[in-house]
Amino acid sequence: MTAVVGILNKQAVALAADSAVTISGVKGRKIFNKANKVFTLSKYHPIGVMIYNSASFMSTPWETIIKMYRKQLGDKSCATVKAYQEDFLNYLRSKDFFTTPVTQQVFLKDFAEIIVGDAISAVASKNQILLEQPTDENKVRFLALVEENLIELSDYFNAVDICPEFIDYDFDAFKAHSKNTLDGLVDSTLKQNGFVITDTIIEVINAAVYAVLKAKETTTSYTGLIFSGFGEDEIYPQLIPINISFVVDNKIRYYVDEDSVACITTKNDGAIRPFAQQDVIDTILSGIDPELDSTYLQNFSSIFKKYNEVILQTIGDSNPQLKAQVEALNTDVLQSEFAQMNSLIKTEKYIVPLMNAVCSLSKEDLAEMAESLIYLTYLKRRITFAEESVGGPVDVAIISKGDGFVWIKRKHYFNPELNKHFFENYFNK
Repeated sequence: MTAVVGILNKQAVALAADSAVTISGVKGRKIFNKANKVFTLSKYHPIGVMIYNSASFMSTPWETIIKMYRKQLGDKSCATVKAYQEDFLNYLRSKDFFTTPVTQQVFLKDFAEIIVGDAISAVASKNQILLEQPTDENKVRFLALVEENLIELSDYFNAVDICPEFIDYDFDAFKAHSKNTLDGLVDSTLKQNGFVITDTIIEVINAAVYAVLKAKETTTSYTGLIFSGFGEDEIYPQLIPINISFVVDNKIRYYVDEDSVACITTKNDGAIRPFAQQDVIDTILSGIDPELDSTYLQNFSSIFKKYNEVILQTIGDSNPQLKAQVEALNTDVLQSEFAQMNSLIKTEKYIVPLMNAVCSLSKEDLAEMAESLIYLTYLKRRITFAEESVGGPVDVAIISKGDGFVWIKRKHYFNPELNKHFFENYFNK
């Protein structure tokens, strides 16, 4: 886990990230505090990238990929931040050693195993007796329930927007590509356990995996890539985050996180964009912990319904007409109005004043604010009975149009005094 943030105004963008990385194993979890999550995307131009969640892409570390891309980019510039993002994706497509056919099939198998495994687990949790008494009839019934679960899953994800590279990717092409992989999965998870495999269940599994694969929704391990800075033709900073998972049939499963895009314009002077563990930053922005806010709304709804029940009990049968009027009251409208009023108060009292301040912050203040938000997230984990999944040194950078990418704080895995050649060779082509 991690915490990263981007703060933008018309002058610059501040990027900050902690150094914690969590490694999960069979016997537990281990947290290390040495990970790099902020990188220059170009040595010569004002553009950077942050990462969070998974530290690798198709088993290759993102740090390696980013630095290889940076070397290939050289002194070339792009007109916009969006163009940098697209050029980076083109680089991923062009490098087969990141996405060999064998690697693609391995990741597809892992992806499909999660989908089918979750469906089997969901059915098993509610129908344990079918497994405890594995008669032929019970096995047929169990498999039918798994089919129903997968069909419902397909229906849900087919209604979701589609990832860009899968818009023209039809079902028949997917089945042709995945046949050997999914047939092997069916054998290992169902056939070897005594289930009779039919063409129907194979088709349903293919359809479910295909539906989830193309959906613009986070369903598996992914990396958040946050491109931020200035394009050659941009005078104000931009921030464009994408979620990227893996490659199937030479198509990258990614989508732009539209809700978190930040574009500074003449009418939009500032923005704060937290990623990964956002609870503390959201608390500072809105004036209330998001979980506590949700609890308040749920409790209000519950008490409001109980209040109506008390009134109905008080009326009893003495006034049927009044009782009918009370029963007909639409409390959902009032609850919605309460939530809207709370949202308005948060906006007026906390969010707007804070954003007005962000608009006028200097580069130094932007950097200090970004670092402080990450540190406060770490501090909360530190002083509460929670896993310290945010921690280590905070890397901070400022990107401005005139000065480019400037490190404010950056950790090194080596002693800079003993490695002056590293800095001397940095700009060598």
